[in-house]
Amino acid sequence: GNIAYKKLGSNCGVYSEPELLGSSANEFSDLPRMIQTAEKLYGKYRWEQYDLLVLPYSFPFGGMENPRLTFVNPTVIAGDKSLVSVIAHELAHSWSGNLVTNRSWDDFWLNEGFTVYFENRIMEALYGKEIADILALIEFQELQDDLKEIGQSEHPEDTRLKLQLRARAPDDGLTDIAYVKGAFFLKTLERD
Repeated sequence: GNIAYKKLGSNCGVYSEPELLGSSANEFSDLPRMIQTAEKLYGKYRWEQYDLLVLPYSFPFGGMENPRLTFVNPTVIAGDKSLVSVIAHELAHSWSGNLVTNRSWDDFWLNEGFTVYFENRIMEALYGKEIADILALIEFQELQDDLKEIGQSEHPEDTRLKLQLRARAPDDGLTDIAYVKGAFFLKTLERD
């Protein structure tokens, strides 16, 4: 495709169509600081290079981590950096998910719960506790909706962190339970 690259730091940059390169580089300009912050929290980034690839709008996720290259939907480019927590999340997967991960889909929360927790710590270190708390509150409100919906579903037991997905689709575990409830569980352990 027609892709251009803009270096953002010594080990990171962004790829996109030339028409989006300027806005992508501006939106993700804090990426070098994100990497440095993550390294201070969890240790050296082990994959050498960390780039973002802004894909077409048809890409079905906000972001998808891959070692060295995270795929990003252009809707994350809000113009005010209000959605860069998506990038913090995908970067966090460089430690939780890509270096250490769950053994089975039944323990998916170990991957995503730790990643959301780490994402929140990156956002707090970069943008302050108030911003991190606002993001966590939004996630908590979404979790409340998921808990209610899942509690009334065919599988109300799916509100637990440890799932039983035998003979079921792994996608059944891709809810805010794994992501947000897992992160809040870790915050509870941290607090006590």
